[in-house]
Amino acid sequence: MDKHREPLEIADAVGETGAPTPGMAEAAPQEEGKRGTPLHQELKVMQFNIWLGGSEVPGGVEGITDTVASVEPDVVMLSESTPERVKRLLEDLRKRGLTYYDNQNKVDPAVISRYPIIEHGSCPFWSKAVVSVGGTEIAAYSGHLEWRYYVTYLPRGYGGGVPEPLETSEYEWKEIPGGPITDSALIERLNEASGRKKVTRAVLEDAAQERSKGRLTLLAGDFNEPSHQDWDYRARDLFDHHGTDVAWSTTMAIEDAGFRDSYRQINRNPVLTPGFTWPCDNPGAEISQLTWAPKADERDRIDFVFYHPDKRLQLLDSIIVGPPGSIVRSKRVQETGNDRFWRPTWTWPTDHKVVLSIFQVTTR
Repeated sequence: MDKHREPLEIADAVGETGAPTPGMAEAAPQEEGKRGTPLHQELKVMQFNIWLGGSEVPGGVEGITDTVASVEPDVVMLSESTPERVKRLLEDLRKRGLTYYDNQNKVDPAVISRYPIIEHGSCPFWSKAVVSVGGTEIAAYSGHLEWRYYVTYLPRGYGGGVPEPLETSEYEWKEIPGGPITDSALIERLNEASGRKKVTRAVLEDAAQERSKGRLTLLAGDFNEPSHQDWDYRARDLFDHHGTDVAWSTTMAIEDAGFRDSYRQINRNPVLTPGFTWPCDNPGAEISQLTWAPKADERDRIDFVFYHPDKRLQLLDSIIVGPPGSIVRSKRVQETGNDRFWRPTWTWPTDHKVVLSIFQVTTR
């Protein structure tokens, strides 16, 4: 959410000790095989909301560069980007000896890649980059969806910025005098009015065309909407859901189109591994900058990396990059679940946490 706008340490799971995480070492070279046999290449894909280009935190601009330079992802989907912010990031990375290319999107969101971008495109709230990884072409989509209609706040006792004349619009972003609204049908209806699913369906249709050309497809973004997998019966009475089950429609549409949620594929349980990405605690920001529902537990996973299954694409791992702290009821708290964090040793530039998913690609 954009106040709804626009040698490294890898921590073990909070509260437990785990084995080293696959894919976290330097990217492995392509495997050598017999003549005519396929080779494999690791592909690190990152969803990164850069919070107004790092402008909200002292040292935030440099922190964005530090994040990319430290993780060295192969493909990054950027939210709250502009052409100017992307240009500066690429220039700063180049000064560190790292070459990235961008998909030249004229508005937010963007894609940058260590692989040259051979095609690019754009549609409302989304942009696309096609890259070739050892001859295997991949269409990567970056999304930053409508920030209003944030009705995940209604069960938490706050308005979700629903515009007039729709129901609940009178609450704006304020505390609801009568307390939480837990009518799942109403929440789902207002969420549908956001248009997030509609614009995403256009991308899903484009992705199907790309697969017909033999390309792999990835889809990532800041959706400003949670996952239906995180708001089921298991979390009904947690995280201020106040007994609600909500079928969040954008992630459902993506899964109905055959895509898989990389983080949930690896981290199955939304209670033990909630994977919250917002609001992230950031020591460089005031708490008032990081919360919109100051009396509630507003934590949600709204940043995603999806992939469409293909025999040439194997998911290896998916973790969170960023501080293990969150904001809950206007307090800085440490997460106590089993999510694994790559803890930054640099200035953290954003109010989001980053999703990092690691794949193995079969190359030609």
